[in-house]
Amino acid sequence: MAPLAQGHETGVPAIDAANDGLRFLLSHVFKPGVECRRGPGGLGECDYQHCSRIEAILRYVGRNFADQEQVMTASSYPEAARHGDDHASLVDRLTIMLQAQVCAERESARVRDFVAHWLSNHAKCCDTPFGRWAVTRRVLGPRL
Repeated sequence: MAPLAQGHETGVPAIDAANDGLRFLLSHVFKPGVECRRGPGGLGECDYQHCSRIEAILRYVGRNFADQEQVMTASSYPEAARHGDDHASLVDRLTIMLQAQVCAERESARVRDFVAHWLSNHAKCCDTPFGRWAVTRRVLGPRL
C-alpha cells in the first residue's frame, strides 16, 4: 500500500484533527490483528458477513460527519447540503462494500486507497472552503 498523503490543511483545528484521525485510522486498521474478527494474529475464523474494519471506518466517519454537519446547519453554511452529500457518498460506498461482503483483510489496499482518495478530494473541495467560511464568520476558531 502506498503511504498516506498528508492532505490539505484547512487551518481549523477541529476539521484538521478529524481528517488526521481518519488518516491515523487508515494507517493502523489494516495491520494484522487490528480490528479484525479473526482475532490476534489473524488466526480466528472470519464469517465474511460483516467486515469489522470497514465497520470501524464507518463508525469513525459517522461521528465526525455528524459533528461537522451540526456545525454547518447551526451556522447556516450555504454549501452544507453539497458538503453533506459528499459525506453521504463515502458512507454509501463503504456500506455497499460491507453489504457486498468485501473483506478488508483480503482487499486492504482497495479499501484503504479508496478512503484515502476520497479524503484527499474531500479535504480540498469541501473542508477547506468550509474552514475558510467558518473562520471568517467566527463559527470555528483558526489554527494559531
